[in-house]
Amino acid sequence: MRWSNLIGENHGFILRSFKKNLGVNASLNPASLNDILKRLQRKSGVLHGEDLSGHSFRVGAALDLLERGESLERIMLKGGWKSDSSAMRYLRSWELV
Repeated sequence: MRWSNLIGENHGFILRSFKKNLGVNASLNPASLNDILKRLQRKSGVLHGEDLSGHSFRVGAALDLLERGESLERIMLKGGWKSDSSAMRYLRSWELV
């Protein structure tokens, strides 16, 4: 609620970028999220061999749903995958854990 009040909007994306005049854009560029995550990862000193990315969150969310017993159909709906094979590429990493 505080963020909504600060930017003067109560709908749309939560993550947004700022303009030079400190105005707020409607969304955050997806590439910016990767830059932010990598910078935070370096700053925290938490390194796992690979840089974090927005993609990391998508894989993690799919694996969390799988571990909770969600069906492949539901995982596909939540992750936005249109084919079983696309979703399965993400879920195969679960076997390695």
